[in-house]
Amino acid sequence: MSNGAEQRAADYIADVLVIGGGPAGTWAALAASARGAKVILVDKGYCGSSGATAPSGTGVWYVQPDQELREQAKASRFEMGGQLAEHRWMDRVLDRTYENMNKLGVSGYPFPADEEGNPYRRGLQGPEYMRLMRKLVKKAGVRILDHSPVLELLADEHGVAGAAGVQTQSGQTWRIQAGPLSLPPAAALSSATPWAAMCLQATAICSPLKREPACRGWNSPMLMQSARRSLL
Repeated sequence: MSNGAEQRAADYIADVLVIGGGPAGTWAALAASARGAKVILVDKGYCGSSGATAPSGTGVWYVQPDQELREQAKASRFEMGGQLAEHRWMDRVLDRTYENMNKLGVSGYPFPADEEGNPYRRGLQGPEYMRLMRKLVKKAGVRILDHSPVLELLADEHGVAGAAGVQTQSGQTWRIQAGPLSLPPAAALSSATPWAAMCLQATAICSPLKREPACRGWNSPMLMQSARRSLL
């Protein structure tokens, strides 16, 4: 094999590695960075335009912090979900969604006005939403590796220790040593995907929204709780 073919891998070290640059990944990266972590986010496409949300729209559970309004909202969702929801989790989602949507408004998201002239914050247009999220992630100091799909997870004597992949435009391989690892929500949806295999490889812990490997590293329990709370 020629020296040109033996291209040296790009090596990185991070406190937190986020795999996937959709809403969950970008909010997790922001939460980790806000706690002082050095964060790297890798995306198989271009963070801000890849994934299902970027070309579409999404509704969010935005309810004013009024006890009666929120109890009504929770009761409705509780019945729609076959009475399987946890009220504690619904409270957390309502609080975090309200906070994050207001943050988006302050950061410049162009919310339309309702009939009374107030910002209507119960929906997001994917292109504007994800362009803003990329901007906020970069402003927070997160390193983004675009067009860089993960090919394998790395392990050491403590468990998951990072990931390795390739930058598809240049062909250069990369390796990232990290502690906590956040996998995309798609990993929880289909056992036929490569993500499912990676989750099994990492002895993943399955939740309704994400699969998160039991990781060692930088303040892992606190960080993963923070990342969960950041989901819209």
